[in-house]
Amino acid sequence: MTLHVFLLLLLFVLVFSLTRLCSLHWPHQCPAQSAATRRTPIQRLLKPRSPHDCPACRLSCTPSSLVEPAPPAVRPWREVKSRRGAPKRLDTQGFACPNRQCPYFGITEAQVHALVGDGTHGHAERIQTFRYQACRTTFSARRHTPLYRLKTPSHQVAMVLTALAEGLDPSEARRVFGYRHATITAWMSRAGEHAQTLHEHYFCNLQLPHLQLDELRTRLRNYKQVLWLWLAIDPYTKILPVFHLVYWLLRTSVREIDT
Repeated sequence: MTLHVFLLLLLFVLVFSLTRLCSLHWPHQCPAQSAATRRTPIQRLLKPRSPHDCPACRLSCTPSSLVEPAPPAVRPWREVKSRRGAPKRLDTQGFACPNRQCPYFGITEAQVHALVGDGTHGHAERIQTFRYQACRTTFSARRHTPLYRLKTPSHQVAMVLTALAEGLDPSEARRVFGYRHATITAWMSRAGEHAQTLHEHYFCNLQLPHLQLDELRTRLRNYKQVLWLWLAIDPYTKILPVFHLVYWLLRTSVREIDT
């Protein structure tokens, strides 16, 4: 009887040991197999969000379909802000927020944007400072102008630039107005860059339904040859998008304008 009990206990111990060994051995094998399964590359089907993300769409679509949609219209700030506070006393028409992250960026209409006055600064003359209520950005009224951060009074700069525009040499302007040649040259560069910006904004890609051609015949002093000045005039705005000075005959000038 004792022998049977001993064999039964021995068998139980052997079965328990085998079970324990199996439980310790299988956890190291299963993760390896699952990791190997996970490492198998699975190709996903990409879903393009726009025609710009898909090469096939970029090749098949026309240039007109690639035009970005217009930004959504923003609500006027007077409808967003509270009715409390002092009324707006400063005219801000023509000024816009320079912060590109602001929803009112580039809007110059006083009835829409959130622009108010924020005092003045400067020693030679008082310069208006603006503050945008939507993004809390402050900037000077002279921003993006030739007078930005200049300490010279604006009427002195305007006087020098007017004399230069009328034909005064920069070296003579230095003697007449007393400013350094480098200062006058810097003012000329600023004014030229600003004029170029205005020209590109207002006189490029014009949509003129009607044009009126006119010519001026003149003869300068000490010149025997007749000069012709051909003008293209917009009858509505009276701007001159094109003018051309020639020394040629009438037929040659008309042929040049047609080309």
